[in-house]
Amino acid sequence: MKLLMALIIVVLFFSLTSREGQAQSTSRFEVGAQIFSFKSREVGFGWGAGGRFGYNLNNYLTLESEINGFLPDEGPPYAAQGLFGLKAGKRTKYVGVFAKARPGFITNFTVNNDYSRGKTKFAFDAGGVVEVYPSKHLVLSVDVGDMIVPFGNDTVRTGLNFERVGTTHNLQVNLGVGLRF
Repeated sequence: MKLLMALIIVVLFFSLTSREGQAQSTSRFEVGAQIFSFKSREVGFGWGAGGRFGYNLNNYLTLESEINGFLPDEGPPYAAQGLFGLKAGKRTKYVGVFAKARPGFITNFTVNNDYSRGKTKFAFDAGGVVEVYPSKHLVLSVDVGDMIVPFGNDTVRTGLNFERVGTTHNLQVNLGVGLRF
């Protein structure tokens, strides 16, 4: 995590001091796809794929939405996640570094192999995004965040027991590719 923070600081420094990047105009729309992993001590590991859409207000602010499906080793997706919020930071011609804050939902969540059908929970994603622009219309992104899910008093299976996990903090990492237009 310290290495990631150091990388973000270095990229941010260079992006803020780049004269060429300061003059860049921003494409208004972005559409993309990503794969992700999700891990926490309380709820275990999950992974999946999804899509995202962004509307760039300017070089600094983007309104963003993301829909993901959690994929099991076999069979149909067992959970869905939707996030809608703001990405703020600095974009140059070749790179962008952003902080993000996106409320949303997670539904039909599995906790340690205990499938909870029909349960929808509030979720909040806070973290950072580094984007690379190899061409005018292509975006490659790494998105790292804390997916916060308040389970409240709901009990979940942890091994042989049921327990209340309360609010969970879950590391979620997305690797994405997108198009700007």
